[in-house]
Amino acid sequence: MNLKDWLSDQGLRNADFAKRIDCTAEAVRRYANGDRIPGRDIMPKIVEETGGAVTANDFFDLDPAAIQAAQAAA
Repeated sequence: MNLKDWLSDQGLRNADFAKRIDCTAEAVRRYANGDRIPGRDIMPKIVEETGGAVTANDFFDLDPAAIQAAQAAA
């Protein structure tokens, strides 16, 4: 699930989520719109705050079939 959809599903504003992960509302807007990929300091906070619904893979345009194939091969 992408961050934009998760925020919408939860009824959260960018500013509210930004406080939870200790960054700016503008940064959250950029993450949600795909304009920026969170760094290694913010990414774990996003995963934790979303209960794992949004992961690092969700910030990349990866083919779901390719992800499944890689997981099956591991």
